[in-house]
Amino acid sequence: MARPIQHSAVFPHPVDTVVGALTDDAYLNARLAELGGKDAALVSHEGDRIVLRQGVPVEFLPSVVRRFTGDDLILDRTETWNGPHADVAVDVRGLPGSITGTQQVVPDGEGSRLTVDASTTVPVPMVGGKIEGVVAEQVGELLRWEADFLTRWLAG
Repeated sequence: MARPIQHSAVFPHPVDTVVGALTDDAYLNARLAELGGKDAALVSHEGDRIVLRQGVPVEFLPSVVRRFTGDDLILDRTETWNGPHADVAVDVRGLPGSITGTQQVVPDGEGSRLTVDASTTVPVPMVGGKIEGVVAEQVGELLRWEADFLTRWLAG
């Protein structure tokens, strides 16, 4: 059973400014340097397709997740942008399952709102639901940190 991941953040900047930052190499590299964990990297940025690598050290992982990864958790996140809308897919190395969804930036008053609507699925009997819960919680926290970072970045 898939576990939903939903996030929303408001910015006092227009849609184009927010999307411009989210797809800018300087912003992405700065965000990865601060929030990306071990071996974080902007793997590629070709046209509208961005691939980011982020890491979570093994010592921060619950034992149920460590059973599958054995080491640090490595996430490869692909964002395919079409204007203010992106399809997102995350491959979690060593962990069966996936994270897929969308993110979009829409007008909100005089600013804009970033929304993420995704889900995580881990098809493992007995522990899949527990792993999905851990992953959804961690991704939600990461999205909050990323929104805070974007707020600071946009403020200059």
